[in-house]
Amino acid sequence: MWYDKPANRWEETLPLGNGLIGMMPDGGIQSESLVLNEISMWSGSAEDPNNYNAYKSVSEIQKLLIAGKNKEAEELVNKNFVCNGQGSAFGTGANAPFGCYQNFGFLKFNFKLSAEGVSNYERSLNIGNATAQTSFTVGGVDYKRTYYTSFDQM
Repeated sequence: MWYDKPANRWEETLPLGNGLIGMMPDGGIQSESLVLNEISMWSGSAEDPNNYNAYKSVSEIQKLLIAGKNKEAEELVNKNFVCNGQGSAFGTGANAPFGCYQNFGFLKFNFKLSAEGVSNYERSLNIGNATAQTSFTVGGVDYKRTYYTSFDQM
């Protein structure tokens, strides 16, 4: 993934993490914002949402799919494979027993850089080495930021 400008919204930031910790840098020039995550930051309480009888409908779903009856198979999947609990309550997880993921924090860096004359801007995510980078030139000076999270899995 690569971009030629900073992220304007969270969905445009670059996701980095190891399954326990994560961050989403926006690649700003004059200020850089990073949303930080940590797996234990969860609202709500424990919940067992499993439907322990779901397996009983697998062969019927397979038969329907083989027969080309996709709609009927989908209805059976939705009836039997949807969690029994409230889950994250369709975006209102803070008020549901199961809860939802919470941000660990927001880190903001402010830089004394001019917004004028920015060139060669690039923001990229390299999944192969689990890093993201922001690079650009201002006033004849090349700037490069590299972002990564730990590979340790406690």
